[in-house]
Amino acid sequence: MAGTWLRTQVGILRESAREVLRGRWPKSYMFTFIAEMGALVGGLATLKVAGDALGATGFGEYAVARRIVSVLAFPLLAGMGTSVARYVSRTIGSNPSGATAIGYSLSSLFIGVVIVATFSIVVWLQPDRFARLFYGDARFASLSLPILLAIAGLYAHVLVYANYRGRLRMWPANLLQLCNLGLAPPLAVLASHRTTGAAVGITGVVWLTTSALVGGWGVLSGGLRVPSRGFLVVAAGDLLRFGLPRVVGEFALFGLFALPTFYVAHTAGVERAGFLSFALSLVQVLSSLFATVGILLLPYVSRQVGEGNWERIAKVVANSVGASLLVTLVAVMGLHVTLAWLIPLVMGSSFTPAVPPARWLITGAIPFVVYTLLRDPLDAIAVWPYNTVNLSVTLLAVMGLLWGASGWISPAPAVAFGMLVLGALTLLSWRRAFGRARTGPPAPPVPAVGGTELGV
Repeated sequence: MAGTWLRTQVGILRESAREVLRGRWPKSYMFTFIAEMGALVGGLATLKVAGDALGATGFGEYAVARRIVSVLAFPLLAGMGTSVARYVSRTIGSNPSGATAIGYSLSSLFIGVVIVATFSIVVWLQPDRFARLFYGDARFASLSLPILLAIAGLYAHVLVYANYRGRLRMWPANLLQLCNLGLAPPLAVLASHRTTGAAVGITGVVWLTTSALVGGWGVLSGGLRVPSRGFLVVAAGDLLRFGLPRVVGEFALFGLFALPTFYVAHTAGVERAGFLSFALSLVQVLSSLFATVGILLLPYVSRQVGEGNWERIAKVVANSVGASLLVTLVAVMGLHVTLAWLIPLVMGSSFTPAVPPARWLITGAIPFVVYTLLRDPLDAIAVWPYNTVNLSVTLLAVMGLLWGASGWISPAPAVAFGMLVLGALTLLSWRRAFGRARTGPPAPPVPAVGGTELGV
């Protein structure tokens, strides 16, 4: 019986590999993976370069500034990193000319300009309060402008990347990712003349420049058809209606990995909180191996929805989940065998107490990978924020166990149980959403684009 199951899963893995290498399934998976790893390595290199070039005090200022940029850009984006990719891909599936897709791209740009400009005016008028809020000292007000430049640049990068992702043009998207997130930050630090504000500001200017050039080239190279004002309003409504609820879900996901650590720090001490945080990082590493699959599944499934290819969607998603679960299962089994000596070997003997929570949490990685694989297809086929609801329920369940049942369940099993709940809810949501989308009424027609053609 076990042999039959294993042969079936190996067959799924082989079929998934064929899907990557042939047909309309994206052929740039490996480059996407390399780009994501390059961005990660670039981030680590930036910290090293900043530490050497800026000194201990400058490094602290720079690290806080970069954290401010990422934290503030996240809600300001209003979920458009996902919604732009979804709607651009979906409209191309129903209208391959791309005439309607450009409306969503331009609408996202207009929304971004309004949001970032409004936020920048508020900060510009109150730089001292902004500095006190994040740095605790008004003397850092001079960093407000560089931080605003970096926020605007990161915003532009996300919109352009999402547009290329939606068009399944992953080569220019990945080159932009490598350039902006892998190369620009460390080079900006080197060019800053040991000044924190210059390092952050140069990074923002580079992000704005490269995003404008790559985005403009992509739009104009095929000829720009300016949509009508009515279509832009409809597109903006679609983007915000889809994206805003998902911001709540991303905060819930952040809380799932952060709040248990904070809880343990308050109840059991910083040392045990560090061990739990380390174990949670193992889950994030395992799930990140499959993040690239989701990057490609969202636009691919969205396009197939536009074309009405439901059988192909079911096959590709099932193959992706089956193959990924097989790889995860093998990795988890290997870690269970080796954790007892691997963690002390890598981290030192003082980390031996981290082994028990790590065992619980890497087991929870199995259902968490189900969530990781299905969250993007769910967003592709449904406007309703299934992932936000599932993540919120999971977070409430985990924190309820930690606070209400702390006498009989420890934090690691509670979080692992939460991951099981999240995986089960995601799987049920996928089956329900897919069934409704497949058998329900067709999507309403996209309004006429109107406007004029600007060939370049």
